[in-house]
Amino acid sequence: MGCSILFVSNTSQIERPFKDPSTRYRCYTPATALARRGHKTAVISQRDFERDVAMYSDFDYFVFHRPMMSEGIGEFLSSLRLSERIIADFDDYIFEVKDAWLTPAYRFRGESITNTSRYLSRNAAAARFFDRFTLSTAPLADAVTRTFGPRQVEVFSNALDPGYQGAAQLIRERTRGTPREYRFGYFAGTATHDKDLADVAPALAQAMEMDPNSRMLVLGPAKIPAELLQFGTRLEHRSAVVPFHRLPAVMAQVETVVAPLERNAFTECKSGLKFFEAAAVGCSVVATPIGDIDRFDSSLLRKCDTPDEWLEGLTRPFLLTPDELEFEARRIVKLVDADLLAGFWETRFVQH
Repeated sequence: MGCSILFVSNTSQIERPFKDPSTRYRCYTPATALARRGHKTAVISQRDFERDVAMYSDFDYFVFHRPMMSEGIGEFLSSLRLSERIIADFDDYIFEVKDAWLTPAYRFRGESITNTSRYLSRNAAAARFFDRFTLSTAPLADAVTRTFGPRQVEVFSNALDPGYQGAAQLIRERTRGTPREYRFGYFAGTATHDKDLADVAPALAQAMEMDPNSRMLVLGPAKIPAELLQFGTRLEHRSAVVPFHRLPAVMAQVETVVAPLERNAFTECKSGLKFFEAAAVGCSVVATPIGDIDRFDSSLLRKCDTPDEWLEGLTRPFLLTPDELEFEARRIVKLVDADLLAGFWETRFVQH
């Protein structure tokens, strides 16, 4: 017999939490996968939860995604301090005040170090009520262990739900063996990665010079480096963010997704979804090997740190046959299957 599990997300998308990518991956995807296993699940924003805590008190388990201390949630957590019933979930390194200067809020969005530190401290204050944690990456789990020393720390990767998997498979079947419109693609979810693109722009420029027919797609808010502007119409920049349900089709126009990322304590804890979202639709990926990408070994993935590695990784073509590409895409999808990971979650957290 299943149990009841409430996912509570500290999201700014109060009316439509599903629009928040973090909430979608960390709450909706596991909640629906656990529901398919016979459990009663629901997702709610932390703000709505705080409005009427008593209304939800009968759930067996509470998963608080990115919990932030407030008067409303503080009283609830205090009543269940270190209980088996409450689980904290983080997918970003957002609870260590000493590293406030590394966060995008401070570095790119103009927040003061005081306000940023206050935000992190409220997350840390909430986290101290928990003895069970789920984290999206191994480096993030290590950080939680060092900071809070809880009894149970589990890594549950971001996962692909059946909807994404099905769309990706249809796209692979439709594009099998056919040339894609763009050789390279860069997908900027936010305007905080301009330096990342600039760092690999010289290598990208050389790769495009070596292949006169190549084109590149830049999607989302990004500043195009001068090295790439020289290619004129061979580089297409679509600045609007694409809704998640349209992302697979757009990504499938690209042969190789480029995913550079500077390395520090914050970025090392990031998810490797840039790789497996792309691999699922048959893209190869050249990426910085942060921890959650480095765990994959794949013929669809090249890991690059130095300028020389980026130059080699971008200029050397991927030469997989259609059969090899399909086999590898299917293999990667299985590793991040939502139902598989829900089974692991159930085994480790649900009392039978």
